[in-house]
Parts: sequence; C-alpha cells; structure tokens
Amino acid sequence: MYFDFAQYEGNFLLRNKQKGAAHLLLILVTVILLAGGIYFYQTNNKKTVLQSPTTTLQQPKLNDYTNSELGFSFQYPQDLTVKADSEEEFNKRGKTDFKKNFQNYVGYAPPDFLGAIAVLDKTESYEINPFSVWVFDNPHNLSAEKWFDSYWYYPFLWGVFDWTSKGHVALDTETTVSGLIGKSKIVSYQTGQPKYVYFSKDQKMYLLRVIGETGEKILPTFKFLE
Repeated sequence: MYFDFAQYEGNFLLRNKQKGAAHLLLILVTVILLAGGIYFYQTNNKKTVLQSPTTTLQQPKLNDYTNSELGFSFQYPQDLTVKADSEEEFNKRGKTDFKKNFQNYVGYAPPDFLGAIAVLDKTESYEINPFSVWVFDNPHNLSAEKWFDSYWYYPFLWGVFDWTSKGHVALDTETTVSGLIGKSKIVSYQTGQPKYVYFSKDQKMYLLRVIGETGEKILPTFKFLE
C-alpha cells in the first residue's frame, strides 16, 4: 500500500492552521467582549455619577444682635437668647456685692460699668453661658494690659493684686475681631474654662467672656459699630 506523505503533511498543516485560526478567533472574541464590558461599566458608572443627586450642607441659621448704645453687634444661633445683664443682677446671682468687695479688698473702686449682655442657652446658666460682653468706661484709653493690672477680670475673677499672685492669669494671646487686636487668656481652672478677651476702643473697655465651642463660633462674628 502506498502512503502519500505529502498529502498527510498537507492535511496536518491544514488542521493546525484551522486550529490556530480558531484559537486566534477565540482570543479576538474574548478581547472584544472584555473591551465591551469595560466600556459598558465605565459608561454606566459615569451616568450613575452624573445622575446622582447633589447634597448641600445646611448652615445653621443665625440671629443678628446689635447694641447701638454700647457700640457692637454679633450673630448667634437661633436656639439661644440674648439678655441684658448688670452688676446688680450679677450680685443677686452671687448673693454678694462684688463691687463693694472689690473696693474693700484693694482699696479703690472697680471701673465704671456701662452695660452688659449675656447669650444664654435653654438652661439659662449664667455660670457657663457661651458668650458675654461687659463694657466699662475707659476715659484714659488704657491698654488691655494696663487695665488687667488694675482690675483683673472684674467682676468674673479677681484676687491678690501683685504679679506674683496674678501672673498665672495674665493676658498672653493676641485675639483679633472686627479688625481690632485685643488680648486674651484662657483660665483653665474656672468652670467651663472661659476665655477672657479685652478690647480697648473709643474710651471704652470691652470684656468678652467666651466659653465652649458655641462661644468660639460667636466670637468671630463680633463687630464694633462705627
């Protein structure tokens, strides 16, 4: 029997070519499917991003407070209230006469009081209310440092009037509001760790008491009226 080697070899090569073509076609189809899948995913993902609703953070609404007589304004959250304060009311809460005690202790009177306000929450706790402004007469336009030398943080805090005893609460930080530079100090051992800030302006001395996060948010809104 005669074996046609040439024909066998031709058939073998033809089958390999067909297999190779089939493999190549399979690879090509796979690549096309993958590319199509990636394109579909990216396109669908972009549509999802574009169609997703945008969210806007709601800023808490603020009330405006203006005191034309004392010369300042500020903004405060709507869930708080602003009330006038005075030395008499302060004495009632402390059940003593702070002005008389001050004068008897150091031998001279505290500064002349012009007016005060307190920002209160629902508890109406004056001891730790977030923001207070007390205004005193300052006819000689004393600086914050010189004022502190004489009065500490009357009526909120005062004591022995020598630097050895009061240096630990001396003003040590600059604080700027409404374009005016003041001096401040955090008194960490008092309830609420209040920050006291002094500003000298137009023959007045402004004493701000700031407590907690709410007080710190009110402070930058404080403005002096022209």
